[in-house]
Order: sequence, then structure tokens, then C-alpha cells
Amino acid sequence: MSEQNQNPLVLVPESTAKLMKSISGKSKGSVDDKIYCHLYGVVGDWYLSEISEDREKAFGFQMINSEPVWEMDNWLTNSCEWGEIPIKALQELVNEKFLKEKDIRFLITRDLFWEPIKFSAINIEQNTLFYPGTTDRSLS
Repeated sequence: MSEQNQNPLVLVPESTAKLMKSISGKSKGSVDDKIYCHLYGVVGDWYLSEISEDREKAFGFQMINSEPVWEMDNWLTNSCEWGEIPIKALQELVNEKFLKEKDIRFLITRDLFWEPIKFSAINIEQNTLFYPGTTDRSLS
């Protein structure tokens, strides 16, 4: 396994990106979509099914739920939906805010043991990473 693959702070290494379908622009997201990469942090989870050729954005399901006291609105918007995911911007947050500034709110990591599976097999109601507080993961 290459060093990049072993570093969970490299959000989408090339070997993972090569497995993923290219963004078609027609994707709506469904329970049948295959999820090739799982990213998670204290603010939520990202499940990636497609990626752009330049590797700067992906398509998938994102569940972001930051507490108001965390003051994350400048960087991430709370959501629970399929859509475009800005991989380059997420990687910059990890590099600048987490690694350099040591701000735990920006810890976003890749699940190193993830195996591609259909979205329907994922329990999205279960928090991946717990943070002290009262995070509400309800889907309504």
C-alpha cells in the first residue's frame, strides 16, 4: 500500500479516484449507487460515488451537521443530501485549519478500511465520529 493510501488525511488518493466513475452531471443519487470512498469528521460524513477528472470535486451523499456554537457556516453548510462535494476545498480545510492551526473542527479523514458498497448497505443514522455535544443526526 502506498504512503498516500495509508495517510487518512489524504482525502482521495489517486488509487481510490481511479476506481470511481467520472462525474456525469446527470447523477441524482440513489440507494443503488456504489460508494467508493467514505470521509468523516466531527461535522459529518461524505460518501463518494463519482469524481471529476481534475479530482477537485466529487459526487455523493453528504451528511453535515455542525452545532451552531462551532461557527462553521463560513466553511460548511449543514445538509443531508446527494450532491457535489468540493474535495479540493475539503482537503484545503484539512491542510490549513486542522494540520496547521490544530482546529479539531476541521478534522476530516478517510476511512482506510472502506470497501466499495451500495449506498443502501450503509447505516447513515449512526455517527461515524462522536464529538462532545448534542449532535442531532435526524434525517427529517
